[in-house]
Amino acid sequence: MSCSKNNDDSNDTPQQLIYINYSVTGNQVNDTFNIVTDNISDPSVIAVANIFPESNSQTLKKAVIVYNDINQSINASLSIPARTGLTEVLDGHTDFDLLFGFNDLELGLEAKSISVEVLQIEHNDIYVTSIKGSFQGIAVDKVNINGDEIEETYIVDGEFEYNAYSNN
Repeated sequence: MSCSKNNDDSNDTPQQLIYINYSVTGNQVNDTFNIVTDNISDPSVIAVANIFPESNSQTLKKAVIVYNDINQSINASLSIPARTGLTEVLDGHTDFDLLFGFNDLELGLEAKSISVEVLQIEHNDIYVTSIKGSFQGIAVDKVNINGDEIEETYIVDGEFEYNAYSNN
């Protein structure tokens, strides 16, 4: 969501600043990843940030932010409280999760126990217009080997921002 000024200044164009920077340490992945764009029309980076109700609450909301970098074949998705503060995202939570995908490895990590701190957030009933925060903890890749589910553990930490704005 963005708008532009209604005047003769042609330099006022809609802009979007988004990024997620994170590191992953584990058996198959041991690296730092960045999904970044400041250009709303960049076709290789897609990001969306929406608001949904929390399942057990009439008033509380969750923010779902999805980052996808087509060129790097990576993606990250955060489903977190739509309010400032620290939250522990645990495996199996009905509303909150963090997911990290690596398409070239066919690897998908999900939160086991990750602390997420939302430092600031602005939203309406449908969209997040601005959010900033950080996370750190344990994510797992669940692998089925001979009928047994095995969890490979990874340490993840990083920071994120989604800021859709214009000069209006």
